[in-house]
Amino acid sequence: MPNIVFRIDSVRAERYGLEPVPQLNINMNIMFGKPEKKDSGYLLGFVIKIDCAPPVASIDLKGVVIVTPLNKDEAKTLEEEFKKGVPYPLILTVYSYTLPLVSLLSREMGIPPPIQPPQPPQQPKSPDYHV
Repeated sequence: MPNIVFRIDSVRAERYGLEPVPQLNINMNIMFGKPEKKDSGYLLGFVIKIDCAPPVASIDLKGVVIVTPLNKDEAKTLEEEFKKGVPYPLILTVYSYTLPLVSLLSREMGIPPPIQPPQPPQQPKSPDYHV
């Protein structure tokens, strides 16, 4: 299991109006930059954007995840995973780490927190055969 360190660089939360809204849709996007190899680990920037419809509030978080493998086998595995894209367990780790901060900001602004975790990428279905 590699060492994972988080650094939150920027937090922005803004409420546009205080009038009550009968129905509020909240959209949360997690975007990752390209992994950079730094010494023995990887730096991976991320941005989390939370927007509401109708537009009553928005929250933006920017940060970096530093992933450091513990041995050479882990380093090879991480390199292969990062070539394919951001590994799903790392996406969940970023979500889990930032959710308390996002929930606190949401509560302070008077909007519900986005609590549904991101879904894994869909695998193409293959036909199942059984006798």
